[in-house]
Formats: sequence, C-alpha cells, structure tokens
Amino acid sequence: MKSELEALVLAFDALQEGRPGSSDVDRLQEIYRSRLEDVLARHPGVEYERLKRAVEMAHARWLKAQRKFPSV
Repeated sequence: MKSELEALVLAFDALQEGRPGSSDVDRLQEIYRSRLEDVLARHPGVEYERLKRAVEMAHARWLKAQRKFPSV
C-alpha cells in the first residue's frame, strides 16, 4: 500500500474507532480531512468524493487483512 493511502486508511480507522460526541472525534475528523486535502493538493485531478470512497474501500480491505490468521 502506498504511504499516502496507508496514512489515510489509518486516519480513517482512528476516526471510525472514536466515540461519537467525544472531543477526540472532532480532532480525528480534522486530521482525516487535513490528510485528504493534502493528497488532493498533490494530485489535482482527483475528486474529493472519489478519494474518500477509495479510502473507505482500502480501509475495508485493510480490516479484512487484519482479521486473517496466518496459515501454518
């Protein structure tokens, strides 16, 4: 996974794990949004919604990979 995408996936994961209504969620939301904007600034042809969906899809694949047990 590219480092930019990995950073977005990890930020998205932290946001998903946050408790609704806590001050941490606001901070995590801002970090995630900031990272999205950084990537968009470096890749001007990418649309916000498409990037967001790509991160959500990559996050789902990442979660699935985290749950897999190593084969012996």
